[in-house]
Amino acid sequence: MSNAKVIGFIGLGAMGLPMAKNLVKANYRVIGLNRSKGKEQQFIDAGGEAGYTLQEVIEKCDVLMTCLPFPEDVEKVILGEDGIVNNGRAGQIIIDFSTVSPTLNRQVYEQAEAKKIRFLDAPISGGNFGAEAGTLSIMVGGDKDAFDEMLPLFEVLGENIYHVGDCGSGSIVKLVNNLMVGFHTQAVAEALNLGEKMGVDSNVLFDILHASYAQSRVFDRHYENFISKNEYHPGFAMKLLHKDLRIAGELADEQNIPLPIGKKLTDMLKKAVDSGHGDQDMSALYLYLK
Repeated sequence: MSNAKVIGFIGLGAMGLPMAKNLVKANYRVIGLNRSKGKEQQFIDAGGEAGYTLQEVIEKCDVLMTCLPFPEDVEKVILGEDGIVNNGRAGQIIIDFSTVSPTLNRQVYEQAEAKKIRFLDAPISGGNFGAEAGTLSIMVGGDKDAFDEMLPLFEVLGENIYHVGDCGSGSIVKLVNNLMVGFHTQAVAEALNLGEKMGVDSNVLFDILHASYAQSRVFDRHYENFISKNEYHPGFAMKLLHKDLRIAGELADEQNIPLPIGKKLTDMLKKAVDSGHGDQDMSALYLYLK
């Protein structure tokens, strides 16, 4: 038997599709929407619904979830003329899992509130592996009553769920998280390249570093799932890591907070993206340096 709330899930990408599937498995009625219709068919095959316009999804759903790659996508889908806020109704809840600036979050919150629509910024960490396993970390900003009401949905999608504070605070934590992920990614790329070029077998190097203070979850992820296999199909694309570090840099600039390494890394990621690695997994920074 279906749970009562009807959920619209907009953005069936590497993260969104497995998340939406997990909600279907938990017996929610979920209507998916995606730009590429092949993903919609995959969602239908998994027991979801699709094939509707954005306006029809807004009309049919109580909860509208978005998981989109770039801030301009979020702005268009939520705040655009044909978007959720303009066409939504009082009592609906919007949950945005995308990584955007807290400024955009607050803009959405204010415009939604004016129509008595509640909004939670709920960026996620854990990659496509965590999305598939339902073990994501979810950092939520927004009103506590809306968070409490949506907690059963979050618990389907993740294991580590935090109400951080006011709207925008979830995004702040996510940007800090991805800044550190960027540092670790660069460290993995430099360290492996140095060791290999000095003649150390990369598997031996990994085993030793994995058992030492150099170990990190990012190192394990990058090496075991990508670098050792020489396969870089994205769990998290490099262009998205670059986008997140760029937004973190803008946030720091607004507050006059120095990010000396962060700025250099953002520039390097831009060069790696421009050189053709943008659609590869972020671990391909190792390839770029190589």
